[in-house]
Amino acid sequence: MAENLKEETPTPKSIAKYVKSNAARARKAQQMHHEESVVTRETDYKGHHIVVRTKYEVGIDGKSLMGHIGVSGSGAVHYHPVPNLSFASALDMVKKIIDVFPDDFRPAKPDSTTGMDHTSHQMSGMAMKKKSARKRKV
Repeated sequence: MAENLKEETPTPKSIAKYVKSNAARARKAQQMHHEESVVTRETDYKGHHIVVRTKYEVGIDGKSLMGHIGVSGSGAVHYHPVPNLSFASALDMVKKIIDVFPDDFRPAKPDSTTGMDHTSHQMSGMAMKKKSARKRKV
């Protein structure tokens, strides 16, 4: 008679151990560059054989978008991580990717050199008083 083996439920500690032991491989996999992805579409029209090869290189904030982009026979584009959606334009698709995965596309921090840092302009001997955190009663 076969034994009924019960599967262990993961715990936060076991998950953390697994993540730590695989972190180096995950980082390496994220840095791998996939082979060039070219979509080829072919058709015959009035005795002519037409071949269209489409290659997309998508960058967002200077970083390459990972994942495969496909193109249908009609020219609509889709992105494999959101397989149920297709778009008439690649730009519309990338906008939707940013909407669907907002944590992957946080706004860049503003350049600190564009604004003035008034704290560095204090004159010696003229210390600014800090306002109390408590609100005054009126």
